[in-house]
Amino acid sequence: MLRYAFRLHRWGMLGFGLTAALSTYAQGAAFLKLAGSTPAERAAFVKGVTSLSKQLLYLLPAPTHVDTLAGYVLWRSWGTLPIIVAVWAVASAGGAVRGDEEKLLVDAWLAAAVSRTRLLLTRFAAFGLAAAVVAAAAGLGTLAGAAGVEAIALQRVAGQALALWLFTLAAFAVAYLVAQVPGSIRGAQGAAAGVLLAAYLVNALGRSVDAMASGAWVSPFHWYEVTDVLAPGGHLDTAGCLLSTGLLLAGGGLAVLAFRRRDLRRGLFARPAVPRVRDLPPSPALRRPVARELYRQRWMVATWALATVVFAAFMVAIGRGAVDSMVSIPALRAVLTRGGADPYRAWVDVEWFSIAQLLLAGLAIHMVSAWAADDHEGVLTAELSRPRRRWGIVLERAAAAVVAMALVAACGTLAAWATSEAAGISLDPAGAVRATWLLVPFGLSFAAIGAVASVWWPRAAVGALGIIVFLSYLLSELGPILGWPDWVLNLSAFQLYGTPALSGVSWSGLWTMLVIVLAGFGASAALMERREVAA
Repeated sequence: MLRYAFRLHRWGMLGFGLTAALSTYAQGAAFLKLAGSTPAERAAFVKGVTSLSKQLLYLLPAPTHVDTLAGYVLWRSWGTLPIIVAVWAVASAGGAVRGDEEKLLVDAWLAAAVSRTRLLLTRFAAFGLAAAVVAAAAGLGTLAGAAGVEAIALQRVAGQALALWLFTLAAFAVAYLVAQVPGSIRGAQGAAAGVLLAAYLVNALGRSVDAMASGAWVSPFHWYEVTDVLAPGGHLDTAGCLLSTGLLLAGGGLAVLAFRRRDLRRGLFARPAVPRVRDLPPSPALRRPVARELYRQRWMVATWALATVVFAAFMVAIGRGAVDSMVSIPALRAVLTRGGADPYRAWVDVEWFSIAQLLLAGLAIHMVSAWAADDHEGVLTAELSRPRRRWGIVLERAAAAVVAMALVAACGTLAAWATSEAAGISLDPAGAVRATWLLVPFGLSFAAIGAVASVWWPRAAVGALGIIVFLSYLLSELGPILGWPDWVLNLSAFQLYGTPALSGVSWSGLWTMLVIVLAGFGASAALMERREVAA
């Protein structure tokens, strides 16, 4: 049974392991080009990164010895890995708890006299083995990126990988426990993601606000960050490792009790169903296809719109301080002032719309998650029983995605505009409009890829699309620095989007994105016609 449970993680292990290895390798390989080789260049690099890190404490921990390759990789790559593996932990826990129950796998195992405790412990052990592979891949990527540049002791890499492994298991334990409460895979993943997001925000506030620094110790993200053994002079924090281990044991123990108490395919605190009587007929708008799909996803779209507004206001508000620290780094100063551009306006045009791309990609992942959940929860079966054309369902999803992404992109731009006016930063109206409407085909390109995955393999759709988004982002960030050819760079949707606010529309990139959108949703419609629902 352990072998089968481990096999269920093979694609997540492969995808996230490859992501971790490429991330650490690429950051190490790019270190010399970013930091320079002369003492003066290295000093300017350290000064600029140190100043910039203070503006990015909401995202990354404080750097340690960034004058060395190991310290830079620890800050730039290992600092973001907890976010990545947390996504994997949430997806894996939701699939293990609710996905397997909806597929009746748990019924078969229990009927074969497998106890609930053994079943849960087996799932934890299988994920632990897969998480060890991902942590080892991150370590191997670090060693490969440092080869020929800087010698890093193997025990330092092993210590950092141990901290990452313990964090991943702790995140899985939390997600597995929380997934016992809702009654569906969509609710399980949403609730687990909300809990881990709250833990991340507590840690981020602890990094940014001195008065909340002591409170950050309640977050497993902080327990991971206090280990900096990879950097010269760093250490493996015993307290952080013990707390991660304790959370793993406590979460696993409570999950066992919760699993024993509840019924299959029911929430932990589920009550008997009570029939509801509607006094008023539903709105006529719900009879319209696109309006109906948007109504079902209204809270998701509203949440992403609100998040986009908050990020837009924050990124523009910190613009002046961030630009003042970045201009000391020659490579970054050249980007912000190219063509005689105002560096503060360039910050908004480049940095904010880069964040907006990530948010639209996240919205695409969330929409694909909802489409995949429709397959498992019986919603798709109910829709097809009306009856409806299968290709019409795909078309409705595509149209709803267009409206949702246009709404979220517009909200973000309006918030950035209002904040920039308050901060005294003048934006180019034409550039802002170009960058905004191009976000729609950019986000749709990921949604189209996810639409294919949600029909072809619903269980793996979210994980696969998340890996594609991250690799695409990594390619656009490090490809130009490492001098990769254009045909490789153009494999990234982020590269196809370009910098329309500064340099205009990349028409070749736009046409390529539109081809991806049409081909993706077209392939999704063709696959929908041929496959069995919930198969």
